[in-house]
Amino acid sequence: MGRDGEEIILNPFELGVAHDHIARKNNPTPLLFFGVIPDGEYKIKLWVKMDTLNEGGSFKDRGSEYFVHKAVNDGRVKKREMIVTASAGNHGKGVARTARDHGLKAVIFMPYSTPVIKVEGIKELGGEVRFVNGTYNDAAREAKKFSDENNVVYAPAYEHSDIIIGQSTVVTEALMQAFWKGVNPDFFVFPFGGGGLAVGGGFALKNHQKEFGKKIFAFGVQAERFNTAYMSFKAGKLAEYSDKGDTIADGIRVPNASEKMLKLALKYIDEMFCVTEEQIKSAIRRVYNSELITDLQRLSAEELEASHGFYHNHTKRVGGMNRVEGAAAAAFGCVFEGMINYGKIGMINGKKELTGVIIASGNNIDAGLLDGILGKS
Repeated sequence: MGRDGEEIILNPFELGVAHDHIARKNNPTPLLFFGVIPDGEYKIKLWVKMDTLNEGGSFKDRGSEYFVHKAVNDGRVKKREMIVTASAGNHGKGVARTARDHGLKAVIFMPYSTPVIKVEGIKELGGEVRFVNGTYNDAAREAKKFSDENNVVYAPAYEHSDIIIGQSTVVTEALMQAFWKGVNPDFFVFPFGGGGLAVGGGFALKNHQKEFGKKIFAFGVQAERFNTAYMSFKAGKLAEYSDKGDTIADGIRVPNASEKMLKLALKYIDEMFCVTEEQIKSAIRRVYNSELITDLQRLSAEELEASHGFYHNHTKRVGGMNRVEGAAAAAFGCVFEGMINYGKIGMINGKKELTGVIIASGNNIDAGLLDGILGKS
């Protein structure tokens, strides 16, 4: 499972089990064509998996739902009992929502630096927020201590097989949608904080790529100022965190890399990249001003549902579809800045026209921060 001292084991059989469970709980988020990006002799067709249209505005609902569902099913937590976690924002919202749906009480330990929009979102879902000085890692230590002292279930943000497998459902879902659309992806790009999404996605790709008859690459992206996992990946061993300043990508503001997650990343991620703060901001602006997304926002709910794979719960959120938070923008920035070696992918897969999928992982960005980046304030 991945408790302290234990290696995290991922079971391929669970990919389908988790997908089916999440599919019963939530409608699949749309897979949308974003545009063509030229890169030298290669042409990149870019698609986006819009997990920003989930109820919580991020992919985190997936892992928390699967974790809590299994904890309830095997009797580790019962109705009206407490579940505790630590979060930089979106994971806390996911746990609060899932706890509410299962009749549990959620206690979320968070750094004081967490954006207000994420804190308020947790409180609106009935979660209790307890602030901690320092970083996500400090909040995690306090949450684990509280869990041990009060004998309550702790829901890790990423260091647990159920969380990772739950996050993997975004890729299983996207691959099914790609198949239905006749799209044959060559690579996926994930923001990488603790690594649950990227590792889970990479695990799903490694187990499903044979169905597409080729290798599908998995890429992780970190903010340059919080890139300990990137440094560890490059070195092949755990690197130490060094303070390089803050980042607007709060969802991947994880100072210390996890040894357990590093082992999985080295197995299931093909390459890691870093983006600067300006590249993150540039990506936020580019997504916000995307003509393709703007065109979709002009369509009626009926047109979106009939032609673009939206469900009713998604059409209610179309107004914010061009909004991505810093963590999601990191993945976009990696592609926009041409960091990926398309020549290597093209050589292995034998073609000049490549197809990539970005996971739009979250849109919970403070309005003031967004306005500042867009030059509105």
